[in-house]
Amino acid sequence: MILRTALILGMVGLAVGVWVKTWSAVRAKSRAEREWHRVTGTVIGLANSMRPDVKVEKGIELTPPPAEGAPPYDSDERRLEMESDEGLRRFHRYEFLVDPVTKRARVAGAGFSPFLLALLGLVYLGLAGAFFLLTMNRLTYDGVTLPVTPPGKWMYFQAPPWHEPAVVSARSIAWPVLERGLGAAMAVFGFVMLWSSRGETLLSRVGLGSVTLFVAGVFTVCALDRAAYRIEADSTGLRESSVLGWKMTPWTALRGAVEETVYYYARGSSSRSSSMLDHVTHRVSLTDDQGHEVVSIDDNLVPEQGKALVAHVLSRTGLQPEKRERERKMFSYRQ
Repeated sequence: MILRTALILGMVGLAVGVWVKTWSAVRAKSRAEREWHRVTGTVIGLANSMRPDVKVEKGIELTPPPAEGAPPYDSDERRLEMESDEGLRRFHRYEFLVDPVTKRARVAGAGFSPFLLALLGLVYLGLAGAFFLLTMNRLTYDGVTLPVTPPGKWMYFQAPPWHEPAVVSARSIAWPVLERGLGAAMAVFGFVMLWSSRGETLLSRVGLGSVTLFVAGVFTVCALDRAAYRIEADSTGLRESSVLGWKMTPWTALRGAVEETVYYYARGSSSRSSSMLDHVTHRVSLTDDQGHEVVSIDDNLVPEQGKALVAHVLSRTGLQPEKRERERKMFSYRQ
């Protein structure tokens, strides 16, 4: 399945990208340790974490040249320009590395950022491997690889095995404009957060990027699942499919039908105001011999196609749907 392959390659790509960034960070840190100037001092002011005030004890090219008879490297107060927010604490002593070209500084010493980044890459790679193993087919029958699953159960991240054309089919209604706007707003929000975190540490940027990718990925997969959903009928039963997988329900598993109508009322803001009918939804639920719902045909399908599908199912199975009505209250409105 295309989505399964894309998700696996995406996780492997994230792992490779993190490792490339780790190697780049290690090389940059090693170069700074060798070539940049060293300055030792105590942080005396943190009004801006990116521009701390440091009382320099010793350093190169940051303190004024010593006068005659004075000890070398007289103490001096300097404001350093930091590359990123490294969590400095006031009145703590640090050794800084200062770029002789840009004059921007970073804290010297062995940090754990490269190790944690490399570990994060291993986590991504492990997730890709676990996802591959959990979603692979398990059984080969008559030359065709099929999953081990009871009838009427969803098989996720697998391509549909059927080849017979559908007698009648219905697809999901187009993706609502509201959901499109929500997805675009989330993408813009994630981009702004990543852009505004340029001054943060490398680990914080990677963590924020991972969270943004996860949330955006979940929203995208759910939206694609809804937009690509299709339910069809053939000679063997009802088959459902989307980008997430497929489900096959044989005709023999359908033993009952319930036609449910739900009336949604908007409740008034005062106790004396009457409720107002907002909208009505219809749904036909097909149940098994235990009365459990196995297939639902509702208003999320294209209306004409949904009605044709219900008519075909009822004529094919000979079921007489039980009619039910319900009422539900919605949010309050102002009169």
